[in-house]
Amino acid sequence: MRLGRTQAQPIGVDLGHDSVKLVQFEADEDSLRAVAWARESLPSEVRRDTGRWLPAAVELAGLLVRRGGFVGRRAVVCVPREMLHIKHLRLPVMPASELENVVRFESRNLFDFDIQSALVQHIPAGEVRQGGETLQEVLVLAAQVAELEQFTQRLHRAGIQVDSLDAEPCALYRGVERFVRRRDDELEVHVLADIGAAQTSVVIGRGRDIAFYKPIAIGGDRFREAIEQRLSIGPAEAADLRRRMLREDAEGTAAADEPVRQALLDATRSLVEELAGEITLCLRYHSVTFRGQRPAKVRLLGGEARDVRLAERLSAVLNLPVQCGRPLLSVDMGRVSVGEDAGPMCEWAVAMGLGLKRTSGRFRPKDGTPRASVAAPIAPAGRAESAERREVVHA
Repeated sequence: MRLGRTQAQPIGVDLGHDSVKLVQFEADEDSLRAVAWARESLPSEVRRDTGRWLPAAVELAGLLVRRGGFVGRRAVVCVPREMLHIKHLRLPVMPASELENVVRFESRNLFDFDIQSALVQHIPAGEVRQGGETLQEVLVLAAQVAELEQFTQRLHRAGIQVDSLDAEPCALYRGVERFVRRRDDELEVHVLADIGAAQTSVVIGRGRDIAFYKPIAIGGDRFREAIEQRLSIGPAEAADLRRRMLREDAEGTAAADEPVRQALLDATRSLVEELAGEITLCLRYHSVTFRGQRPAKVRLLGGEARDVRLAERLSAVLNLPVQCGRPLLSVDMGRVSVGEDAGPMCEWAVAMGLGLKRTSGRFRPKDGTPRASVAAPIAPAGRAESAERREVVHA
């Protein structure tokens, strides 16, 4: 079904560990327009305090909803990754009508909490060969009901009307899936690596369907901590140095303090190699598990995806082109002021996917150019130094 008239969608609310991002779209036939958006960073002392982070992020989101020019207060909110648990499960091939009960039964030993008091849902990932038999791989998502209720109550007190809760991998992949229009696109393998402040989320899918998800405990915070230790400086100075280096790399300006730049690269070298190794394992698992077309590239998303040197170093290890993703490429942004967010806007991938959850049909590129042919510059290997998916979680 396609939307026949223009209508404002629920607000997509991404509660990041370093900032809160909100975006709202209008959907008109097969095109998208942003009608409002807002972003604000969390104080540094809150980001590093796990007990204070979520309450502060929710309060900030409520403030942005009230003053950000949004249409209404209905929102699709990402379940905090601390609450959402995701596992892979292999089962015999069976009708979809039987799968839900079997998944719940088999999930009893997957999680370290009682699933009788948990919301358990699943995403069919596809058929796999194991030995001489054909099985089906399933992603199982579980969250304890008490934690979800507490979370939604906190959102409600902040003035946010929860239309739906969503899972991060689904939101990330929706920014790809909603733009799959051609038959050839349905065979393409998409690899998304969302590098945020706290972790990296790797999502792999083919066409419109997610096949694989894995969180990796490496993100911007660990990069900054490595710089602090290497240079014996404080958090604020380390963050400022890294921001300056990323800006100079993006602008292509010469650095006057090359020794400092080299020290920053050396400080994060082992972490980048570790991250590349983890992504390599994800790609290997997917290629062995799901036979077929191989990915042509890796798209980086999240706040750390702007790091040109990171893309180059990952590309050298993965032996694949690595590019900075542009999730809002096909969205008409004429009605909002992007300000300092101009550029690839790779950190808006989750918020965009949340804002798209209640849409239906498929969207077209705003200028008629296929999304795959318009992207941020790709780092080639060797340049570096030596059907509508199930709604996953409901409010």
